[in-house]
Amino acid sequence: MKKLLFLSFTVISTFTYSQVGIGTTTPNGALEITSTTQGIVPPRVALTATNVAAPVTNPQGGALLAGTFVWNTATAGASPNNVSPGLYYWDGSKWVAFAGASGGLDWSLQGNSGTTPGTNFLGTTDTQNVHFYTNNLERMRILSGGTIGINSVGSTASQVTVAGAGTNDAVAGTANDNVANAFWGRNANATGTAIIGATNGITGVFPSKGAGVAGSATNGVGVYGSTGNGAPNNAAHNGNFAGSFSLDTDNNVSTNNSSAFASIAGKNEQAIAAISGTTVRFLYGGYFIGGTASGGQSYSYVGLKYNHNNDATATGGTNYKIVGNGLVSTLIPDENNQPRIMFCPEAPEVLFEDYGVGQLTNGTTYIELDKIVAKSLKIDDKHPLKVFIQLEGECNGVYVTEKSDKGFKVKELNNGTSNVSFSWHIIGNRADAVDASGRVTSYHQDLRLPYGPKPLEETKLTSKKK
Repeated sequence: MKKLLFLSFTVISTFTYSQVGIGTTTPNGALEITSTTQGIVPPRVALTATNVAAPVTNPQGGALLAGTFVWNTATAGASPNNVSPGLYYWDGSKWVAFAGASGGLDWSLQGNSGTTPGTNFLGTTDTQNVHFYTNNLERMRILSGGTIGINSVGSTASQVTVAGAGTNDAVAGTANDNVANAFWGRNANATGTAIIGATNGITGVFPSKGAGVAGSATNGVGVYGSTGNGAPNNAAHNGNFAGSFSLDTDNNVSTNNSSAFASIAGKNEQAIAAISGTTVRFLYGGYFIGGTASGGQSYSYVGLKYNHNNDATATGGTNYKIVGNGLVSTLIPDENNQPRIMFCPEAPEVLFEDYGVGQLTNGTTYIELDKIVAKSLKIDDKHPLKVFIQLEGECNGVYVTEKSDKGFKVKELNNGTSNVSFSWHIIGNRADAVDASGRVTSYHQDLRLPYGPKPLEETKLTSKKK
């Protein structure tokens, strides 16, 4: 028995100071365990936090040695020092989890806790880019300089570069709130532009003073706006328009006191108090106003369909090129090539004019109206043709007779037989415009000082700052 004990101690001592093999007689390191059916079960302990060594201790006394590892069975501690079940090793000052547990050096596929911003991060510590893949294909990369490319290699000129694939939009925004926006762009620089759009391969064009939105195109449309719900016979659609612009007076959108305002492609209706509140419907291509409420405003509608019938195609009413409260005028250059204003005569009725010259032959002549002009005139007993004659020589005087939509006769008084020349000027009421079926598309001939549209209310605005 004494010989057997001596031999055992000799073997143990030999393996203690050389290599230990369990399941093998030829260990390849200080310790090698070989098995095809069993694993290693480390000590199972309930840790309380990554920064607390206990309950694990050094059996030789003193500090716990770095490299000690255990299987933690507890979920305990508060972030960032919390622990969860898994394999941990002591690095000399804290417990570090192997893959999958809280407090490790890796990122878990099931989420992470106990991280410290600025200390724990995804990324690189050198100048290499970070690439993200799905289905073994690169989808995004973060360049070492901090710019990002999505479906793109990225660019140093843009913070984020997104390239659409196939028929996919590069970016699609959506929101469902009266304050939140699908897209929000803001440039804090006084002359910066928040959003630039360009098409057909051209570079973005924007004003040097900056803009909220700048659009440009070649053989296309730089900026386009559209709105639905514009049925002419639906009062619920009143106030809708495709675009709007305002020049704010005090940079406070809640005060609604712009010094200039415009809206494009809209519909509305107004009640006219002078005729018992009758509702007048109208459609317009453009509405423009300049001036302030206290200082006086000039407003005008362009491409106006006014007082149309309450039907789906806006029949009837009157078509106006321009109508407003300002003066109708044009500009001509003076001797110094400076612009001078000329004013247009205006009338209470819708009138057409024409001019010409003629000559009596033995005291009489017949003037034929231009057929194109005559076709657009309404000439009857209620709408007589007005003819003005200016003689250019001596005679007994003349009078006008046989007025019709074909022309008029000029005769010398007292059966005179002179051959004097004259100039003539006619004025007639413009006939209603009708389509091929005879339906009136714009009333003209019986209008006299009709009630017109009032200024539109300025659009109520709100603001958002970030």
